[in-house]
Amino acid sequence: MNIEQQRALALAQARRKRAEAEAAPTEKPDTGTQNVDASTVYVDEMLFGLPGKAAAGLNALVRAPFTDKSIGEEYDTIRDQYQNARKQYAEEHPIANTAASIGGAVHGGATMSAAAGNLVGQVAPRIAQAVNGSYAGRMAGDAVSGATQGAISAYGHDQDIGSGAAIGGIAGGLSRPVIDAGSAVLRSIGGLVGVGNDQRARSAIAEALARSGRSADDVANDLTVAAQQGQPEYMVADAMGNSGQRMLTGVSRSPGDMRQTIAETLQRRQAGQGERLVNALSEGFDAPTTANQARTAMTDARSTAANANYGAARQSAGTVDPTRAIEAADNFLGTAGSISRTNIADDSIEGAVRRARSMLTDGDNIVSDFETAFRSKQELDAMIERAAPTIQRQLIPIRNALDDSLAAASQPYATARDTFRRQSQAINAVDEGAAAASARTRATDNIAGFQGRPADQQQAFRQGYADPYIARVESASMSPTTNKARPLITGKTEQEFPAFAAPGRGDVMGDRIAREQRMFETASQALGGSRTADNLSDIADVQSFDPTMLGALVTGNFKGAALQGLQHGINTLQGRNSQTRDAIARMLLQSSPTRARAELAEAVASGQRLTRAQEGVIRALISGAATTTPRLQAY
Repeated sequence: MNIEQQRALALAQARRKRAEAEAAPTEKPDTGTQNVDASTVYVDEMLFGLPGKAAAGLNALVRAPFTDKSIGEEYDTIRDQYQNARKQYAEEHPIANTAASIGGAVHGGATMSAAAGNLVGQVAPRIAQAVNGSYAGRMAGDAVSGATQGAISAYGHDQDIGSGAAIGGIAGGLSRPVIDAGSAVLRSIGGLVGVGNDQRARSAIAEALARSGRSADDVANDLTVAAQQGQPEYMVADAMGNSGQRMLTGVSRSPGDMRQTIAETLQRRQAGQGERLVNALSEGFDAPTTANQARTAMTDARSTAANANYGAARQSAGTVDPTRAIEAADNFLGTAGSISRTNIADDSIEGAVRRARSMLTDGDNIVSDFETAFRSKQELDAMIERAAPTIQRQLIPIRNALDDSLAAASQPYATARDTFRRQSQAINAVDEGAAAASARTRATDNIAGFQGRPADQQQAFRQGYADPYIARVESASMSPTTNKARPLITGKTEQEFPAFAAPGRGDVMGDRIAREQRMFETASQALGGSRTADNLSDIADVQSFDPTMLGALVTGNFKGAALQGLQHGINTLQGRNSQTRDAIARMLLQSSPTRARAELAEAVASGQRLTRAQEGVIRALISGAATTTPRLQAY
C-alpha cells in the first residue's frame, strides 16, 4: 500500500472515531441530584408532615455529613437540588404529584395532629379538657389545628402563609360538622332500610352510659349487689340513673314492640315493691314477727321463768318482816297503825294506799309467812299497772319495801325478782319502740334513749319500732303510682334507721330502700305523666300516615305539632327505627349482671371504635385540606 492509500485509510478511521464519539451519551458528574417520584413525595408527606422546604432540608441534613465537601456547603447544595427535583417532578407529573401529596398529607398530617393533641393533653390537661368538653370547643380546636398545618404547608411551598392559615382554619373548623352531618345521613338511610339497627342501639346505650358518668363494670356490680340483697329486679336503666331512665322513657313513648314489654315489666315490678320493702325492714331491724307476737312470746317466757324461779324461792323462804312497807303506807296516811282517823270518805289515792296497808296488817296482826306476803306483792303490782300516775307514785314505795322484805327472807327470791324485772323492762321496750316510730317524737331523744338500753331491750325496741313502718307499707295502696318507699325516706328515718338497725344490717337496709325509690322513679318516668305521647305512638302504630300534626296545626295546638315534628325529626336524623328502639329497650331492661356487663362493654367498645374512626377522618380532612391547598394553588 502506497503512501496515499495509507493516508486515506487513517483519515477514514479518524472520521469514524469522531462520529462514534459524537453519537455516545455525554457523562455528567455526580452533583448529588435527587431522584424524585410519586413514592418519594408520598413518603415525605407521610413521615414528616412538613412538605417542600422541610423535606428538602431534612434530606440534605441526612446526606451532607457523608460527602467530601464541608457540611454547610454540601447542605445548601443538596437542599437546592432536592427542591429543584421536586419542582421538576411536579411540573412533569402534576396528577401523580398531587395524588401523592394528598395521600401523604392525610396520613402524616393526621398522625402529627393526633400527636399534638396528646402532647397538649399531657402538658396542659385543663386546656385540653376545656377544648374537648364541648362541641364548640372541639370545632375551635380543629380550626386551630387546620390553620397551623395550613401555615406550615404554605411556608414549605413558598406560598402566602396568611392565605394558607386561613384556608386551613376554615377547612378544620368545618370538618367536624360536615362529618357529623354525613354520619347523620348515613344513620337515617340505615334506619330507613333497616341496616345497622344493633350498632345504632349500642351507640345510643354508650352515649347514655357516658352521660351517667358510670362504667359497664359499675352498672354490672350494682346489679350483682342488688340481686344478692334480694332485689334481682333492679335493671340497667335504674343503675344508670337519670340518663338510663330518660332513655327508657323515650323508648316507651315511641312506637315499637317493646312498649308493652316495658309497661308490663315495670308494673309487675312495682306491684312487688311492698313485699320487698317489708323484707328489707324485717331483716334490717331483725324483726321477723309483729310487735304483738313478740310481746306475747316475751310475756309467756317471763311467766315460765317466774314460775320456776319463784317456786325455788318459796321452798327456801323464811319469815317475812313487812314493817317497812307498812311504815311507807303510814307515812302517807299520817297514822301509826290507825286504820281510820275520821269519818271523812277517802279519796282514790288514800283508798288505794289503805288497801295496800290492809293486805299487810289489820292493826293488830302482821303478815309474816312468805306465801301471803308474795301474793300481796303481786296484787300491788297489778294495782300499780292499772292505776293512774298519781296513785302509782304512792304505791310504788310500798311495793318496793315489801319486795325487799321478801328478798331478805329468801335468797333465791332476789334472782327471781331481778329476772322478772329485766324481762318486764324488755316487754315494755316493745311499746316504747313503737312510740318512737311516731312522727311526734324527736330522733335525737329516741336515739339517746335507745343507746342507753341493754342489748335485750334494744332488740325488743327494734321489733316495736319496725312494726308501725311495716304496717304502713302493707296497708298502702297497690296502685303502680303509689311509692311505698317514700315514707321511709325522711330526715327522721335518715337518722334513726342506721342507729336502730340490727348490728351490721343498717347499710344494706338503706341501700335496699334507696333502690326501691330509684325503681319507682324509673317506672314513674316511663309510665307516668301525660298520656299525649302514648296516644301519638298508638296512632303511629295503626296508620302509615299520621294526620295528628296537621290536625294540631289546624286546631291551633302549635305546641303539640311542634313536639311531634321534633320527635319525628330526631328519630329520623338518628336513624332510630322501631327495631333500634326495641334493641335499646332490651339492654335497658337487662337485670342479669353477666349479660349487662357484656352488652354494655360491647356498646362502649363499639362507641369508642366509631369515635376513633370519626376523629381519624376529621384529622385526615384537616391535614389533607390544610397541607395540600397551597400546593394546588401553586400548580
